[in-house]
Amino acid sequence: MNAAYSNQSLFQDMQTKDTKLFRITPAKRLAYALVGLLAGDLMLFVFLLQHALHATLLAGEPAHLISDAVQMFILYMIFSFVGWLFVGMPTALLFPARSITRLSWPLAVLVGLVLGLPALFVIFALLGSSHIYFDNFVEVGTLLAYTVLVSTVSFVVYLALLRKEMMKSRLVSSTRFVH
Repeated sequence: MNAAYSNQSLFQDMQTKDTKLFRITPAKRLAYALVGLLAGDLMLFVFLLQHALHATLLAGEPAHLISDAVQMFILYMIFSFVGWLFVGMPTALLFPARSITRLSWPLAVLVGLVLGLPALFVIFALLGSSHIYFDNFVEVGTLLAYTVLVSTVSFVVYLALLRKEMMKSRLVSSTRFVH
């Protein structure tokens, strides 16, 4: 009876250690969120460069469109980092990795799309001294599209990295303990 109880206790200890392995540290979540932001920015750069090359090579537009695209990307990348500081970083720190990894892919795309909007409005508020006003939607439509692209790719990459880390932790824990 005592041996059965000690085996039960040992099994509970292994389960406790097993669940602790699934915890992803806040520093690692921030690193994954930053990698996601860089992936989103890289996707925007590819989009802007492709558009500029298409206009220059196929449509006969002036070659300065390529340098304009690079300059626009650098400016947007700076502002996307500011948006990440105000929205992406708190999201990575406030929501546990376990809850984020449970999202389905379509829901993750929707969450990524929605997270870009507050980041954009925070940047507008910072630049406009807390006064946001536009004559029409066309003035911000392009920025909104870029924001949606960057935030969606960023969140999906963040989710993929979290899931990969969770799977890696499960593999390590299953090889560490004999079942």
